[in-house]
Amino acid sequence: MASIEPGASRTAGRRAGAPTNKTKNYRVPVRARWLLVFAWALFIWSRSLFPGPESTAQSAVVVDILRPAFEALGVTNATLMSFLVRKAGHFLEYAVFGALLGSTPEDGRPGWRQVVPGLIVPSADETLQRFVPGRSGQLSDVALDCAGVAFGLFVTTGIRSVRRKYRR
Repeated sequence: MASIEPGASRTAGRRAGAPTNKTKNYRVPVRARWLLVFAWALFIWSRSLFPGPESTAQSAVVVDILRPAFEALGVTNATLMSFLVRKAGHFLEYAVFGALLGSTPEDGRPGWRQVVPGLIVPSADETLQRFVPGRSGQLSDVALDCAGVAFGLFVTTGIRSVRRKYRR
């Protein structure tokens, strides 16, 4: 084992600016990021294919899990709990979609390649639900979904901006 003489640098022999283990930048290839976006869109659409009664039953499971939290907040009406769970589900699944979209631009700034799918996927999702028994497509859900996408894009873009600022 080679020893380092006092006053010698551990980086001697390394070229200037070469990444160290601490600064190595591991990046997911852009194509892989778009593949994640596509996979998440398919996941969202797969959830929309469940018939109304099955979708309601799935929401009821989440309501049962969250019931103590709802009651601690003073919400005791089961219909309201179900409504809140369903709308939060819409927002959150599309916030993830927006965050994934926000990870796709190389320069970190979303453009039309992120905005267009962020509008088309929610619209297609609600249209798809119109053809599923017991489900309906709601314009208000498209708006909520788009708000989720915008939130995800905003958070991801903000994180990437801060990371770029502190790398300099």
